[in-house]
Amino acid sequence: MTRNRRPWVAVAAALGATLALVSPATPASGAGEPDLGALAAWTKGIPVTVAPGVTHTTWTETTPKNANRAKARVLQIVEIDPTAGALTLESAIGTSDTTAETLTEQLAKVTHVTTRHPWAGVNGGLFQREPAGAGAEKTTAHTSVAVTDGVLHSSSCWSGGKGGSGAVIQYGIPYITKLRTDMKLIASSGEDIRIDDINRTPGRPPHCARDAEDELVSTSPPVFKDADEIVVFTDDYGAPVPRPNTDPAVAATADPGFEVVVDAHGVVTEAREGRGGTVVPAGGRVIQGIGTGAQWLRERLVRDDTVTIDQKLHDVTMNRDIPLDASVDVVSSFHPLLRNSVIPTELPDSCSGTEKGSEDATKLICTDSRTALGTNVRGRPVLVTLTGQNNEDGDYLRSFATLLTSPVLGIVDALNLDGGGSTTLQTGTTVHTPPTDLVDGKLIHRDVADAVYTGVGGYGQYVKP
Repeated sequence: MTRNRRPWVAVAAALGATLALVSPATPASGAGEPDLGALAAWTKGIPVTVAPGVTHTTWTETTPKNANRAKARVLQIVEIDPTAGALTLESAIGTSDTTAETLTEQLAKVTHVTTRHPWAGVNGGLFQREPAGAGAEKTTAHTSVAVTDGVLHSSSCWSGGKGGSGAVIQYGIPYITKLRTDMKLIASSGEDIRIDDINRTPGRPPHCARDAEDELVSTSPPVFKDADEIVVFTDDYGAPVPRPNTDPAVAATADPGFEVVVDAHGVVTEAREGRGGTVVPAGGRVIQGIGTGAQWLRERLVRDDTVTIDQKLHDVTMNRDIPLDASVDVVSSFHPLLRNSVIPTELPDSCSGTEKGSEDATKLICTDSRTALGTNVRGRPVLVTLTGQNNEDGDYLRSFATLLTSPVLGIVDALNLDGGGSTTLQTGTTVHTPPTDLVDGKLIHRDVADAVYTGVGGYGQYVKP
């Protein structure tokens, strides 16, 4: 859900022009055949112009049997050229933070103006379904930091204080880096305490630890526990805030805790024992504490107090804070695929779904579809998917990265996004990736937590003559 559509500023034009002037060029016509590299066994389709500056190209596997597969896979690239038109690059969360929806549904909510519908989009970062506990419906929780238009929707992974990998999307360009959120709650007395997260069940960090106190309790799906937390809920949450006993498998969620309701002016309107079932007021916050977090709230906040929520987004790589203004979006995941055109040594060769190969059953193939966001040598954003033609298929993580190193693609930096059945690519109103989830005997596209898209808006970044 994007709100307060942001204007692009003049620096965007300068940035685009600079990138266009200083980036390496692709091989000139007549300079010989392009270097296909790892795509030597793939055939390039005719590029399709979706809109001025938005081009969709499909590569189809020419010899699937050589890859131990019965069916050819499809690699799809959407290149976004801000020198050819006024284009945005942004993220969106659809209806709310708690609601997972198909990519089509999310993109349809970006704008009600048909002529400004996004030109192209892919699914975004990792997420996890929280259990339906205490009579509540299942809700969605983001993995690591997510931001739309400067609004935080979740905290970063901890990773020993090093933060998690993410793409900062600002002025139409994605910048892949390590990010850490630093958040604190400040009482009227000036005393402060760390905020553990935003918009998820207290006591149950999903997918990755949020601080050094979080302990792993499950690996499938990855779930952590922390008996002493403060979690803030924004009006993007979109559902009544969690009650105790959300997850019977995580005892920390049973803590009745303490709850504080804050209006849009930062004034406490309720401070009470117990928690859950409250709807976040428009522009306001609901703060839930368990364990020592509940005790801190109980001792320091009463009705009519004023509280401050301090939020910082820290770029660990550059050791700088990124101001959370309306120009900033963030989509995150665990793994950069390419860094300066090189596969990072720390990238694991992981895969969640394997099956026996069609040509050599003694060797397993990876059927994880893949999604990526990156930039190429021309300074242009790219959206990437790898799937089967009519089924979920893909590759091991490092093998996918190897495909992206193909010189003909010219991709410099790339971040792995949510994959598997979540992988979806859409241009206009057409979805180009196959449905993978079987519901009531019918294959459907999976609901996802957020999206990355390009559409109409902003300023064109024109190349100087």
